Amino acid sequence: MAERTMYHLRQTAALTHEAQDQYFATVVKSLFEAEQPPQYLFSYLHQDQCIGYGGLVHINYDRKSAELSFIMQTSLEHEAFATHWDNYLTMIRPIAFQGLGLHKIFTYAFDLRPHLYPVLEGAGFLKEREIPDALQENRRSIPAIIHSAWNAKLRRATPEDITLTFQWANHPAVRTYSFSQEPIPWEDHVAWFTRKLADSQCWYFVLESPLGTLGSIRIDLKAGQPGMISYLLDPAFHGQGWGTALLILGEQEARRKGVQQLFGDVLPENQASCAIFAKLGYEKEVLFDRIRYMKFL
Repeated sequence: MAERTMYHLRQTAALTHEAQDQYFATVVKSLFEAEQPPQYLFSYLHQDQCIGYGGLVHINYDRKSAELSFIMQTSLEHEAFATHWDNYLTMIRPIAFQGLGLHKIFTYAFDLRPHLYPVLEGAGFLKEREIPDALQENRRSIPAIIHSAWNAKLRRATPEDITLTFQWANHPAVRTYSFSQEPIPWEDHVAWFTRKLADSQCWYFVLESPLGTLGSIRIDLKAGQPGMISYLLDPAFHGQGWGTALLILGEQEARRKGVQQLFGDVLPENQASCAIFAKLGYEKEVLFDRIRYMKFL
């Protein structure tokens, strides 16, 4: 096993036939007997010949997420890697989302193989974040890059969303971390919601998945200023990672429309939202009554 391949597989020693046999006997075999196996592995065939294998690994059944793993015959990488990588991504998505009911699949790769990323992004994976100093190679610090795909999508908000967004906004768990914590009267919400839908400088989206409509995100624009993000998640889905999905998908919409910088304001007590912004690489600025998070796209 080449040293660089060991890095990609996050292994500390070269693989031997004996070690591989032991792995299949003690790890892979037990997967067939587990009710919730920590990984699902698949052979990847071309003309009935196994030219690679991969799967869904590090499965988190509580958060319904899994990392993707894929390795293929090294002699084919130079000419055919993009084709087979794209095929694999296409085939694994329905297994993860429809078969296993996962919410999120992601890749974790050291920034040593730039040819991975165009295929990932072409397949609908979005760059989630970089982890600095994940690897030291020849005294050089190399980050790890995470790309993710979610079993959800954004759509433009419509008048039919007015009641659901009113219920979310008035939930005690939401009002606690709002800058104005008083309950919102229905008439005020109707006027505000109608105005936002009609505003050409407001892009208003809701997040939908097989679970239903989960949350909303707005990007409000002013000439010469960064876009302002405001997002709201159905309290029934707090703590499941959907806030991260809202922000990542919202950033994608902003890029499509040429926005170069975003910011969001958060109460210091809203630790969950602060953690999401920080994880996604937003710069923190502490103001008098809030924390402002800013990011160049």
